[in-house]
Amino acid sequence: MDLTSEIADLAGPQLGRIGVYARNLTTGAVVDIAADRVLPTESAAKVFLLITYCEQVSAGICDPDRTVVLPPDFALAGTGVLRYLRPGIELSLEDLAWLMVIVSDNVATALLLLEIGGPDRVNETTARLGLDTARLRSFDEMAAGKGFGVSSPRHLAEAYVHLDERAREKLARQQDVSGLSRGVDHTPFSADFDTPLPVRVFNKTGTGIGTFVDAGLFETTDSRWVVAAMVTDQDGFTNSPDDPGPVLVGRIALHLHRAWA
Repeated sequence: MDLTSEIADLAGPQLGRIGVYARNLTTGAVVDIAADRVLPTESAAKVFLLITYCEQVSAGICDPDRTVVLPPDFALAGTGVLRYLRPGIELSLEDLAWLMVIVSDNVATALLLLEIGGPDRVNETTARLGLDTARLRSFDEMAAGKGFGVSSPRHLAEAYVHLDERAREKLARQQDVSGLSRGVDHTPFSADFDTPLPVRVFNKTGTGIGTFVDAGLFETTDSRWVVAAMVTDQDGFTNSPDDPGPVLVGRIALHLHRAWA
């Protein structure tokens, strides 16, 4: 069997809708399993915001040292730590970007999103990069519980070819290792201790009711590839490491690693 068929066999027993896309940046090989199916991203879409922020910093539009004050009554539900801290603390935009990625902080995400121009500005970036299905929902849609964003696996994965060094240093330290990075030699702390590992992973995970998504860039000495694996319409929450979604995504990542590393 070819690699796509092998990975499709891994996904076969799962419930719900699945989309997988991977591209080997060294050889051009592609894995495509419903790769153009548009699915909810949950927090995995924060990479679109991160890319937009980093572009603005590089262009001099955005000062990463500019500070914002944590306002009162801004305790957005979900992941992160800022909603538990006292209002009035000052954080730089760079602080917000770190928190958005490494602990997927929703308050930090909302504050940074406001500072860089809102969902429309991020969607302009993804459209310009050719990631036509990748979009953040409007603030009203987010507030109504419709989710953070949507994308096809293809465009979610291809976003990772547009990372600069500022984005890479944050994504390498994401602390959720339940998905793509669970089966490979990666830890978010290795770079801080000058401990080189055989594979470098730059990824962002998204979880929600019935949904588990992970996407990223993998690098070894001899190969580089991008991948997005999206599982939705599962039963209940899917963020426990032993749930079917994270387990499947980890198996997909390990299969790609064995084939391409």
